[in-house]
Amino acid sequence: MKKVWVIIKREYLVRVRTRAFAIGTVISPLLLLGLIILPGFLAQRGGGGERYVTVLDQSGDPDLFAGLKSRVESKNDSNSDEEFNSSTRFVLTRQVVTAEQDPRELIQSQSSGSGNKGPDKAFLVLGPKILDDVPPEYHAKNLSDFSIRALEGAVSATIAERKLMRAGFDASKIGQYMKPIDLKQFKIGAGGESTEGGMRQDFMVAFALLFFLYMSVLFYGIFVMRGVIEEKQSRIVEVVISSVKPTQMMLGKVIGIGLVGLTQIGIWALSAGLLSMFGAKLFASQGGRVPSIPLNLLVYFVLYFVLGFFLYATLYAMVGSTVSSEEDAQQAQFPVTLLLVVPMMIFGLVMSNPSSTSSIVLSMVPFFAPTLMMLRIAVINPPAWQVLLSMAIMLATILGFVWLSAKIYRVGILMYGKRPNLAELGRWLRYN
Repeated sequence: MKKVWVIIKREYLVRVRTRAFAIGTVISPLLLLGLIILPGFLAQRGGGGERYVTVLDQSGDPDLFAGLKSRVESKNDSNSDEEFNSSTRFVLTRQVVTAEQDPRELIQSQSSGSGNKGPDKAFLVLGPKILDDVPPEYHAKNLSDFSIRALEGAVSATIAERKLMRAGFDASKIGQYMKPIDLKQFKIGAGGESTEGGMRQDFMVAFALLFFLYMSVLFYGIFVMRGVIEEKQSRIVEVVISSVKPTQMMLGKVIGIGLVGLTQIGIWALSAGLLSMFGAKLFASQGGRVPSIPLNLLVYFVLYFVLGFFLYATLYAMVGSTVSSEEDAQQAQFPVTLLLVVPMMIFGLVMSNPSSTSSIVLSMVPFFAPTLMMLRIAVINPPAWQVLLSMAIMLATILGFVWLSAKIYRVGILMYGKRPNLAELGRWLRYN
């Protein structure tokens, strides 16, 4: 055990004392802060510019355009509507078009002419039967802007208002009838208590934690693999192996680099906790909002980092011991990296229904648990037995892969040249 401790100490101090560690430790919390705050800050403070929309009006009802323009201008000046992207200001101009004219021909001629304003120029077609359930049309070069949904809502509300007026409802009360109702959202905690929240806040916290957990496990796992490859290439391992068992060397390297990552994760978690506790009031006084991150969520974050790191670090160490160069490692590490990438590809499915059978089963898979179970904890706080079961499965898997990796590591660490195939790996496992 003393020899393992020497390797752990060496691996830890060599990396913690570097300038890169200090810079990464400081920059990463700032990136996390920016990831949570910056999108909302930009949406509130501007940056989207003006979107010029020419309304090709075939309805023959001038009050329809007047109501639409009034509603859009009101939302342009309001920050209360979360569905309306206040950084984009819509500027509407009306062009009367007869029922016989083809709006698409007008759009083509105006888009290709010298008066075209570029990608911010758009067209809204209000057909002659717009009040008879014939949908409006929106033509633009850029259809990926989320603010289009806001314009769609304004058009829908205006058309509904004109329909009610045509049906004989009191015009002075239609606005009151159609006033949207804000649905206050409260999250039920583990003890049954309700705290005010919302999907946007849950998503930002969950995605930020998921992203950093994924990046941290991936970064430090590859760190272990590269450390093994460097020692093989420099032939240092041939000297060290004379006084240390290969298993001890692998455990020392994995634990040492894991402690480096744990130190960094601990600083990040502490920074996030302090930001959640003391930074919320500061940003609220300046018009911003900082999502509150519960302390238990940060504890789970650290626990799943430790479990995830040891699981993937042993796999990456095994990969590093079977190759002799960085080029070979790029191909050999792909199956391991894929196991980390898959949860990032399906996190939307789990987040939309975290209590479904598929979400529960996927979060129990040891390779997916660090990210998907962490995501479920951030969104719904699942029953304690599910969390403990996922941790137990991960611990059992880690012990199994430590045994498996150690048998391959002790042979592969001294092998050079051609990368072994599956048959050769099987023979390594049978060696005593």
